[in-house]
Amino acid sequence: MKKQTDIQHTNRRTVLQITGLGILGGMVGNWFSPRTAQAVPAVAYTSWIHGHSMRIEYPERIASELRTGFCIQVDGKPGTENWFHFAIPTPTFINDNKLKVGSVMLRFRTLSADALVKHIHVYDGETKIAQHNNINFQGDRMFERFDVPGHPAVNWGLGISIGVGFGGIVSMSHRMEFIAAGCDFLV
Repeated sequence: MKKQTDIQHTNRRTVLQITGLGILGGMVGNWFSPRTAQAVPAVAYTSWIHGHSMRIEYPERIASELRTGFCIQVDGKPGTENWFHFAIPTPTFINDNKLKVGSVMLRFRTLSADALVKHIHVYDGETKIAQHNNINFQGDRMFERFDVPGHPAVNWGLGISIGVGFGGIVSMSHRMEFIAAGCDFLV
């Protein structure tokens, strides 16, 4: 009678231990256990601005600048650094929902190993909400996405600032082209 009582009160863990399937059975059991769904923020709005609208913080450090139908092309002076800025058209509400900043995107290319995109900073008005430093990108970067940690609510207007560097080799090109900049806004 005692043996039957023990069997009636045996739980799944004990059965798995007895059969030698403790760890394996636990893993299989976990595969079939219900999980709590993680909410993935939905992209409510994406806004882009064309490259030829880019502003240059230190124009005296640029050897040449050309705005064309498809991009802005800048040639930096050797041995200099600069900041380029994009003002992204920024909605703050859609259908009574306050928007959050999900990520920013850039389309650009550097036409030399002596021209680098070094830093990406994201601002909501005067507040820096993200920074990606020492990325040192060069070459064709036709779509680069940079996350904004914490996805803060947007309050004022979104700005993307791009820190660039031009090496000191005078005989090399220091040319860059920026095609577009954008942002994914979340609900």
